[in-house]
Amino acid sequence: MSNSEYQKKAIDHYLLSIIDAKKAYVLLKSLCLSRCPEIVGEKLCEKYIWVWKQHNDFFGIVEHCAASTFITKILHGFDDSDPQDRPLTLKDIDQNAYTNFVNEEQNKKILDQFRELRNKRIAHYDKEGSDSNFPPFNEIDAFFERLEKFYDALIAEIEGASVIRKQDQDLKQSIEKVFQNLYSGEKNRLLQINMEYLWNKDPKKISSR
Repeated sequence: MSNSEYQKKAIDHYLLSIIDAKKAYVLLKSLCLSRCPEIVGEKLCEKYIWVWKQHNDFFGIVEHCAASTFITKILHGFDDSDPQDRPLTLKDIDQNAYTNFVNEEQNKKILDQFRELRNKRIAHYDKEGSDSNFPPFNEIDAFFERLEKFYDALIAEIEGASVIRKQDQDLKQSIEKVFQNLYSGEKNRLLQINMEYLWNKDPKKISSR
């Protein structure tokens, strides 16, 4: 395999990882913000939380899976293990550019946080516990902006490489519709139960007179 073919394979591999990571992050962020009245407002937050309570186990596992997928996928491009033992990474495209990116203070800080979360809370269990917390969303948002610019710069000289296309808004709308449909469906189901047991079966209803 020629060097250019190897680079193309590496960039295609990482493109899928960064797209999956971004989708998982959008899902995670949306679910977390749905429970923040200071973000979505008191009235809307009540609706989101009401839906959560009807399907608490489901939303809990979805949120956990979104966090695990996001962290695992975002680190695919930043594996520093022996080249013979690791998958393709961004280092295989341009080692100097990669080194500069991961050593930048903000990037190094957040990548180290992701690695600790992966190693001590996702991939393994640390019996001594972990003080690592999930980075604030504004820091992750800024990291994604830097990462996408870095990716665009890497592929500029690679013929046939695919650019990252924004898909955030479509996914956000889909998540919103899930909440809306569950809210509407559950409210209608409860209304039907109310109608059946508190109205139709009430011996005092006017049609029984």
